[in-house]
This record gives sequence, structure tokens and C-alpha cells, in this order.
Amino acid sequence: MSTSMLASRAESLNAKVGAVTLAVAAFMTLLLSHIDTSLAPLRILTLTVAAFAAWAFCDEMGLRKPLNRAGFIFFTIAAITKVQISLGIATEFAGRYYLLYAAFLLLAVLFWSIALLHRQRELKVIGAVGVIATLAPIAAIIVGHIVVGLGAALGVGSMLAATGGGPLTNLSFVTMVERIFGLWGYVAAWLLWRGHIVNKSHVQ
Repeated sequence: MSTSMLASRAESLNAKVGAVTLAVAAFMTLLLSHIDTSLAPLRILTLTVAAFAAWAFCDEMGLRKPLNRAGFIFFTIAAITKVQISLGIATEFAGRYYLLYAAFLLLAVLFWSIALLHRQRELKVIGAVGVIATLAPIAAIIVGHIVVGLGAALGVGSMLAATGGGPLTNLSFVTMVERIFGLWGYVAAWLLWRGHIVNKSHVQ
């Protein structure tokens, strides 16, 4: 790959910093999704970097626009929930906390992906992929509440069962959601770095 392909074309410092921090957050999220041990300080640090990156991303997308603002709010709630999980919660509430975290993280990516559908053609494609990637897990949560056992294919069954106060024995659904966010973060970071996402008010 040539150097010109890796060079930043971002028109603002905010976009460049956002791209780097989003790539770091995506890498750490994907890495930690393969680790079962707590590592609470590292997970909280990753969430902090991700929150900073999400703010920069929304700034470039236009934080005043409803879809971007909604995505940021959902992400913030998801991040706060994950911090509480990392610090330790009662076993009987674990299922509810993980469900809130996974659902709101998915909704954040969904709203940001829908926002990309309103951009230029190359971003519409990325947005469409993001929408498709998040709709299936969201549907599994909704349908899993209605039809018992139907969400088992995506691993959501155990989490939904645990919301009643039982033990949470399977975190595969949460892991899948984090990996969706991590992969989406890589793509969003690349779009920022290469100048495909531009907020003209931030151009220096």
C-alpha cells in the first residue's frame, strides 16, 4: 500500500484526533472481547477513549443533527453501564445491566449508520452495512422477549433469561455486539482519517 493511501486527508485537527482515538478504541474493544478476565481499569480506560472518539466523530458528523445526537446519547448510557459492570454489580442484576449495555451500544451504531445514509454515495454503502449488522441483533433481543428460545442462535437467550435475576452463564451475545462496534469503529476511523466525513465549521 502506498504512503499516499495512508496519509490523512482530514481537513481538521478534530477529525485527525478523532480518527486516531477511534481506531485505538476499536482495537482495544476487539482485543478485550477475546479476554475473559476482568481487567476493569483497562476496560474503563478503553471506554474513556471510545467516548472521546465518539464525541469527535459526532462533531464531524454534526452533533446538532438528531440522529448523531441520539447515537451519542445511547453510546454514553452504554458506556456508563459498562463502567458499572466493570466496577462490580450484584449477580442478580447482571443480566439487566448487560442487556442495557448491549442494546444501547447497538442502537448507537444503528443511529450513526442511518446518519451515514444521508451522506455521499460511498458513505451510504458503509451506513447500509452498519444498519444491516445492527438490525439482526436488535431483532433478536425484541423477538427473544416475545418467543422464548428464538434468540438462542445469536446467544441472546441466556442474557434475556438472566434479566429475571438468574445467573448469567453466556456472554457470547455481548461479545458479538462489542465486535460489531469494534469493526464499525475501524471503518469510521478510516473515513475520518481520509477526509470522507467533514464538518465544514471545523475546517482550519
